[in-house]
Order: sequence, then C-alpha cells, then structure tokens
Amino acid sequence: MPQLNCPTCSGTMPAHLKVCRACAAGTLRDLADVPSLTVELDCAIARQTVFGDRAGGRSAETALPWDQRAREARHVLGSALFEWTRYLAGGVHPMAGPICRARCEHQTCVYISLGRPPRRDAALGAMAVWLLRHQRQLLGRAAADEAVDEIREAVRLARRTIDRPPSLWYAGPCGVDGCDADLYARHGVRTIRCRQCYATHDTAAREAWLLAQAADHLGTASGISRALHAFHPDLTPSVIRSYAHRGRLIRKGRDQLGQPTYRIGDVLDLLAGHTRLLGPACTSCRHSTCREIRTSRVEIDMRERKPVIS
Repeated sequence: MPQLNCPTCSGTMPAHLKVCRACAAGTLRDLADVPSLTVELDCAIARQTVFGDRAGGRSAETALPWDQRAREARHVLGSALFEWTRYLAGGVHPMAGPICRARCEHQTCVYISLGRPPRRDAALGAMAVWLLRHQRQLLGRAAADEAVDEIREAVRLARRTIDRPPSLWYAGPCGVDGCDADLYARHGVRTIRCRQCYATHDTAAREAWLLAQAADHLGTASGISRALHAFHPDLTPSVIRSYAHRGRLIRKGRDQLGQPTYRIGDVLDLLAGHTRLLGPACTSCRHSTCREIRTSRVEIDMRERKPVIS
C-alpha cells in the first residue's frame, strides 16, 4: 500500500487517509474532553478557581470581575468548533423526520443529523458531541488537517488556561551584596536566579538552609505537615501523630488550643532516617518496634563506648 506523510505531524500514513491515525485519535480525544473543559473554563471565568503559591505583592491595578484569559480561551474554542460544524453542514439539504437519540450508524440518521448542526449559542459540549458523531466526515474531508490543527490548538489553549501553575517555594532572602530580595523557586530546578540583582544560588543549598532555619521551631502535626508539604508531599498529620504514638517523636508542649506540639527538626530527622526510636521497650519480645528500639540502643552504646588504652 502506498504511503504518504501526514500533513500535521509528518508521520507516515496510508494514502487513502487525510491525516494519520495518531492525529485522528488525538482529535477525537480532544473533542471528548470539551464538555469537562467547558465546565473548568466557566469556573475560571467566574474567578471560582484559586491558584496558590503566588510570589510577590499585590498588583496596583484593579482586578476585572472575570478572568479575561479564560474568556478568550473559551471564545477561541467555541469559534473553532462552530466553524467546523458549519463546514460539515454546508451543502447538506435539511431533512425533516425523527432520528435515533443514541449514536447510531444509520445512513438516514447520520445525513439528517448532518443537516441539523448546533446553533451558534449552543453549548460547546453539544458542538463537540455533534462533531464526534460525524467524525468520519470531519476526518475524511480534504481540509481534515486544518480541522485537526485548529481543534488541537484551541483545546491546548483551554488546558493551559485552566491548568494550575507550577508551585513555588520560598528559598529565603538573596543576601548577595546586601540584596534583600526574596527568592522563590520551582521544584526540580537546580539553580535560583534573583529577580533583583540576577545572582544565582544553588537550590539544594537553599533548601538545606531553609530547613535548618525551621528545625528548632515547634508546631502541631497539622502545622508541620503544611509547612513541609512542598518538600515532603506524603507527610500527613496522621503520619506525624503515628510517630508520636509509637514513641518515635517526643512532644515538646501544647499550643493555645491544647494540641501537642513537636520540633520540626525531629520530624525531619525521622524522615531522613537519622534518628533512633525513643520510649520504653520490652526486654525480650517479638514486637517489631521493641526490637528496633533495642537494636538502636545497642548501636548507640557501641559507638559511645570509649576504647580502653593499656
């Protein structure tokens, strides 16, 4: 079978297709995601979506009562879907008569539905469902590559608009040549650049410095979990309470509400495995915690035993 290059991705495809199967499948997935994307865009437009971890102060400009980026993304997506529904329905003579409500392969139902495209003010999800029903006509036309490109770009714009931006963590003040600007970094980067003096800092060193500064502070299980979430996402308040319940973490006091407080450094040591178990243990038993306590005590005693000089 002769092969051609796909006009959208330059991959090989059979000569009887207008776009390759991978591009066609991607377009169908994009159309299937439109209903859920529309809900997210509407929430973003109404400013019901809150993104945290914002660095810096508030803007001096008055915020609009809607999200303009989400509004534009919704308009672009709606325009792309509507134009391709009109393109497919162009030249089709409208026919009267009932059609199957469920998706079917009846030629009469398909032709009648093709002559009844959604209106301009229809929901975006309804347009996407209509295009999915007529996917053969959409991907079989000579302009299929244009449909794939436009729908893909419109859906990508919608996804970028509603996606949560990468979280930032506070890396402390810059301190280079008296610079007092605060440093913020995304997780996974190796260096941090100051936005004021453009000095670069090592991310690992900054993270170690920040955790060392917080080591002697006290907090409740919930407070410590929130404070260390950026560095230890799996650390939940229940995990910290289980450490205390098993004698691995000593309570340092209580807060104003009577909640027990713990030292952040002790929690970090437990997470790094640099501490030994505390608390009483049975002299001889099969309890895993007691055996770990006895083993750690023996190791500590061996390290602390002074050698005898003859």
